[in-house]
Amino acid sequence: MSIKIKLAEKAKDVEKALKNYLVIREPKKLYEAMAHIPLAGGKRLRPVMAQLTCEMVGGNGKRAIPFAAALEVIHNFTLVHDDVMDDDDLRHGVSACHTVYGLPTAILAGDSLFAYAFEMIAESEVEDNIKSELVRHTAYTVRRIAEGQQMDINFEEEETVDPELYLEMIRLKTSILFGSAAYGGALIGGKDNEEANDLRQMAIWVGLGFQIWDDYLDATASAEVLGKPSGSDIRQGKRTLLVIEALSRTKNSERNELIRILDDNSNTDSDVKRAVTIMSDCGALDNCRKQALGYLNGAKNTIARYPESDARTMLEELLEYMVTRGH
Repeated sequence: MSIKIKLAEKAKDVEKALKNYLVIREPKKLYEAMAHIPLAGGKRLRPVMAQLTCEMVGGNGKRAIPFAAALEVIHNFTLVHDDVMDDDDLRHGVSACHTVYGLPTAILAGDSLFAYAFEMIAESEVEDNIKSELVRHTAYTVRRIAEGQQMDINFEEEETVDPELYLEMIRLKTSILFGSAAYGGALIGGKDNEEANDLRQMAIWVGLGFQIWDDYLDATASAEVLGKPSGSDIRQGKRTLLVIEALSRTKNSERNELIRILDDNSNTDSDVKRAVTIMSDCGALDNCRKQALGYLNGAKNTIARYPESDARTMLEELLEYMVTRGH
């Protein structure tokens, strides 16, 4: 059975919870907008990670469902607002929330999803001290995601960015929510804060690898694998870690040529191929691949300390899928 099928099977309880929470009521336009993106699909990586971590440490994964579903709602709240900020028209293969329901309603829908997540956590059947910590940690995580988003916005004005700053941005914007999934799953599974934080770091590492691999795939995978045109980051001039590495490794004419391609809104397919060649020749492509796999290995070493179980095996498969998908 492929990992995609296993993920879909594991996520069934979360899918059911999301449908139960995101029912349509009055005012209908608001609740339809709230449900639009969360119920359009998705890999459900974060909620599955929460369930599997809970089970791996010896807990009952069913008890993690409300928290897992809340994290998926938090993730989707950020997507709704991201699409507004980026003026993107598509998400999960459907029209972005603001293109269907209008900008004001999309903002309200995102705000309502954010609030609803905390209601879901409050309904978790876990001890009060754990529930209180889940609420505190989730609020903290959302604030840090906003910091990462602002860093990303700031970077758009820069020709290049310090690699360490870029890694901090993706840690906050992308990885930290994976960290929350593992952290909450471990707490619900009965572990103390110290052990839960070790597993949080494991998930943050794999989240970093996930994003760096995404940058790598954009330049190397086919449109069929990506589900979008290959090289789209290059076409948009994004300063991904791959681009940052390439700009730091190239000089003179090649560096100038790469910047020209990145900053040209009308670049051609041959321009994109040339940019990929430059990034490959200078070693940036290989370096990003090695960094992503390095984070994966760090994550796998953490969970290797736990007894063998079905949950640990599937979590290992999930980590592998997140960082090596498409190749």
